[in-house]
Amino acid sequence: MELNSYILFERLKRRYAVTMYGEAGKKLNLLPPELYIDNTLRFHSNHVYLATAEHLPQRPVIEKNVVLICIGENSRLSYYKEHATVILLKKKVDFFEVYKSLREIYDSFYVWESRLLALFLKSPTIQDILQCSYPVFERPILVLNSSFQYVASVLTEEKRWKNDRWNHPYTKLEPEAFLTFLKQEEPSMDTHGPFPMELDEGTVLCVNLFDSSDEYIGCLYIEEAGRPFVSGEEKLAEQLAGMIEKAVELSPSLLNNERGSLKKILQNLMDEMPLGPNQKLLLKSSRYRQNYLCLSIHCLKQFSALPVSYICSVMESLFPDSTFFEQNTTILGLIPAGHLNGDSPLSPETAGKLSSLMEEMQLCAGVSNPFPDLYMLRTYYFQAEAAIENGQLYAPGQNVYVFSDYALSEMVVNSFGGFPVEAYFPTGFRKLLEHDRESEVSYLETLSLFLDENMSYAKASRRLFIHRSTLIERMNRIQQELSLNLEDPDKRLQLLIILKALQIESKVHQQ
Repeated sequence: MELNSYILFERLKRRYAVTMYGEAGKKLNLLPPELYIDNTLRFHSNHVYLATAEHLPQRPVIEKNVVLICIGENSRLSYYKEHATVILLKKKVDFFEVYKSLREIYDSFYVWESRLLALFLKSPTIQDILQCSYPVFERPILVLNSSFQYVASVLTEEKRWKNDRWNHPYTKLEPEAFLTFLKQEEPSMDTHGPFPMELDEGTVLCVNLFDSSDEYIGCLYIEEAGRPFVSGEEKLAEQLAGMIEKAVELSPSLLNNERGSLKKILQNLMDEMPLGPNQKLLLKSSRYRQNYLCLSIHCLKQFSALPVSYICSVMESLFPDSTFFEQNTTILGLIPAGHLNGDSPLSPETAGKLSSLMEEMQLCAGVSNPFPDLYMLRTYYFQAEAAIENGQLYAPGQNVYVFSDYALSEMVVNSFGGFPVEAYFPTGFRKLLEHDRESEVSYLETLSLFLDENMSYAKASRRLFIHRSTLIERMNRIQQELSLNLEDPDKRLQLLIILKALQIESKVHQQ
């Protein structure tokens, strides 16, 4: 395997006092080291030479990208520093011991390549690949799937001791760390090649993983761990990512878990696609056995800096045993019934956490009523959508809307069968509207409050701040115009629906 001068310098620096001079190449194109032979007057491109200062010729021909590792110093080195990369060991050290060290550096990379190739004869796991690669990087290495869940990791002893969660697959990237990064720059899930991320804990080197269709499937994540990255390590990370992609191509399940399979089933239910026998069996044997809530999540900004897969992952962290996935232009979530609290779909604590998270991410959420049958998922997803639509109309300052708070409004709006509300006006109702346009006294308000108070003259008059006799007289005129018997419960219900519909229309026009 070929290396570059930065990697050689960093590895030699662990054993010797070394200094590097000259322009160093970043590409991994340096051949294994060779001993300088006296009287050689040409130094060839991409070669690494080990020599002592007293044996170097005065002015040889030096081609591009030559690395000279020199023991000792003299005046001749000025020429080499100008035309090559010089790694200088000023102190006298054993010549052959240095050569042995150089060979060991190269051999460690050869061993890595050989072991990776050997692994592919046995259908390796991602954990196998990371274990094999740790001696080369000597840094914490993690692999995340497209939901930002850790699926494999190799760590320093210190990191493993500090946080036991790294020992368990399918734990998640810390939301706080990721949100800190998102405030600094906008990530891209379609970036190819290595790129750095600046987090509170230090620099992280990332390489996105893609399948054969160029779809994002996860990320290789290498931590700095207190030792700055060396130029050229990004190329090694890219090679490692390529190996992981090949392993996933051979066995796609390496980056998936049971939740991923359930998401596919739920997506099929949403798309009204038939389920296969295995999918039906998995759905029946899954953890969803009681009631559920459906959440619909919308972005309040047209373009959100947050990748959908990450939002889904954070939501799954907030609601254990939940499932979230992209549905058209929204995010659909399914939450098990353990989060129900009496008559409220969400407990105050959970509602508070959800609201805080929605505010942080500039999102809003609609919450359906509880339901027991996953085959009804589409219906309750539309409930959650309706909760957002109504909530943004009646309470635009909030970011979490519960369908049960707006069920009546939704029912009224959908009860007219495509007819305008005017088509359901009883005889004389338009006269009430005409009266209200010309008078300071509102008959519609009076009628609405009277019906709200179950036709109690005493309660309605108190709310209207008028005498009881005045209300009786006014209601007599209203009933004469309507030609309705308000003692008839069906007629009362009709009026209540019409009045609610007019209230909704007024809200819409105000928006």
